[in-house]
Amino acid sequence: MLLKGKKALIFGVVNDRSIAYGIAKQFKENGAQLALSYAAEPIKKRIEPIAQDLNADFIMQCNVSSDDEIDDAVKHVEKEWGEVDILVHSIAYANREDLKGRFVDTSRAGFALAMD
Repeated sequence: MLLKGKKALIFGVVNDRSIAYGIAKQFKENGAQLALSYAAEPIKKRIEPIAQDLNADFIMQCNVSSDDEIDDAVKHVEKEWGEVDILVHSIAYANREDLKGRFVDTSRAGFALAMD
């Protein structure tokens, strides 16, 4: 058990076909404790059964474009675990308009949003 006793916080699990899900599953199979985040309340309904399937210690809301939600997430993790050993960032977001056509034509605002 390579990750036995390690605590892994994973951002970006949205379904059982996402890269983040594959990472979470491998971490769990290798002994890690898991926590999953979701960006907004509507996504919570999709994450709950996944978290249950992976036997995650907890889930929490954290929209990473909000400094307040990041601060709240840090407090939540400190309360639940004290500290984190592994953090996985597997979040991807872009405006639909910027996904059409060539990437080089992405708007400045769209690029900034995707990077944030």
